[in-house]
Amino acid sequence: MTEEYEPPVIIDKPDGIRAFAWLQVYYKLKLEVEHPEGPHWRDSPMKQAKAIMAGAGIEVASQRKKFVLEQYEIFLERLGILQSD
Repeated sequence: MTEEYEPPVIIDKPDGIRAFAWLQVYYKLKLEVEHPEGPHWRDSPMKQAKAIMAGAGIEVASQRKKFVLEQYEIFLERLGILQSD
């Protein structure tokens, strides 16, 4: 069984850096939704996700983390940043 070497991915372009940051927000929010008593961050991932979507012209009025996560997931999938399972 041989594995081919894959060089590391280097994210050094603005679009890649932005996508990586947006994925960090996604996974922080997902962690908060799945584990409500788990970690919390100084900057709310829910507020960050809503701000990112608002910057793209998508307003999310809900204050429910699960709903915001679902909308943010759809947003990232449509941009090709996140792949659906």
